[in-house]
Amino acid sequence: MVRAITLLLLISLPSFAGDNLITIQTKGSGTSITTIQNGNGNTTTILCGAAASGTYGNTNYSAHTCTNATWSSKTEGNSNVAKIYTVWSNHSGNTFTIDIDGNDNYAYIDQDESSNTSIVSQTGNSNSGEQLGSGVSNVYSITQNGNNKYAKILSFSDYSDASITQSGTGAHNTYVYYANYADNNSATVTQSGSGNKDADIFFNADADNNTVALTQTDGGAHVANMTFTTDDYTVGVTQQGATAQSYSATFNCTTECTKTITITQQ
Repeated sequence: MVRAITLLLLISLPSFAGDNLITIQTKGSGTSITTIQNGNGNTTTILCGAAASGTYGNTNYSAHTCTNATWSSKTEGNSNVAKIYTVWSNHSGNTFTIDIDGNDNYAYIDQDESSNTSIVSQTGNSNSGEQLGSGVSNVYSITQNGNNKYAKILSFSDYSDASITQSGTGAHNTYVYYANYADNNSATVTQSGSGNKDADIFFNADADNNTVALTQTDGGAHVANMTFTTDDYTVGVTQQGATAQSYSATFNCTTECTKTITITQQ
């Protein structure tokens, strides 16, 4: 059964001392939303569809229904922020999940179009995880364990996946970018250990069918920067040890290329 819903909730949960706030606006058919908050000063905002074009959360959007997206947001602890938007197109077959356990964390998912899976999971304090963009049939996940982690996936591609896993005591940062028409790419980033880590991976327009796996571990302050401008690379980079390691490359070869590359720095 098709059902149109417009719902706006402002909820203060009396079972916990504090100013929890949940705002939900939904429109469309078959949408399932589950949100649970625990603690003080938490904010959850969910916008599924829009009855009319306008601006929400400083973002312009067009009127649309949300079709059959599935939503879930769980927050435990204090002063956390969770946001899930879809702001301009119809959607079907999407699954969005935010799970926060700790204090002062920020998680934001805004994935437009269809058949996408987006997950942000945070355990610890003062972490920030963002997955934003549009496209079809993508799978994105951010997992942060510990404190002071930052991860962002910005994607306008189709049939791609990105996985970021951050743990340990270091302040770890990762940014993965998929340009429009950069399709069927895969990025896996694993950061752990006590040293600070920084990773930036860019898939430029028309850079398709690439796979990159980056591991940064141990006590060194490791830095990696990779840019893909063409197709069919398979790249594995491992940075480890107590000494700081740095790796930077642009993958742009089109003829007589070695496109399987493995690098270990220690």
